[in-house]
Amino acid sequence: MTLITKTDATVLASVKGIYEWNKINNYCCKCGSNTTPTLSGWEKICDHCKLKHFPRTDPVVIMMVSHKEKALLGRSSMWPKGMFSCLAGFMEPGETIEQAVSRETFEESGIIVSDVKYLASQPWPFPSSLMLGFAGKAESVDLSVNTNEVEMARWFTREEINIFDGDNFHLPRKLSISRRLIDDWLLGI
Repeated sequence: MTLITKTDATVLASVKGIYEWNKINNYCCKCGSNTTPTLSGWEKICDHCKLKHFPRTDPVVIMMVSHKEKALLGRSSMWPKGMFSCLAGFMEPGETIEQAVSRETFEESGIIVSDVKYLASQPWPFPSSLMLGFAGKAESVDLSVNTNEVEMARWFTREEINIFDGDNFHLPRKLSISRRLIDDWLLGI
């Protein structure tokens, strides 16, 4: 992913998303019958009830939460050793994207967030998400990390992040929205 252009990454994300959707969605959710791909795999039609099926995209919020000169980063036990990133989570039915940012931040870290602002988005076909990037201000720095949600969360200064060495601590890849949010915060954007 670090060797391709942004345009190529977009094409690959589309291909991966459509491939995964076609691989696991072979039956109608209404009647259970087989479906037949149409429109080069971008749609499926039920062989029995003729219901049309389309690839789904699950909205995920990802947020750069800061408090004065510190950024809140977390890590998952599934990630490579030493990698820290922004907190993130799936939206739930009936909530706004701003509510999802606040809920996910609180669930994972115990931090209350205010001043939530949308910044950017990125398709993330692992398997079918749309990452919605935000910045938010923490009301305090007192963490209560939910280790069922994240392995660890902690505050970092710009100076600490700028000396991540790649071994003990490192950031996500440059093409990820999480890295963009972190880099923008480092630059004061």
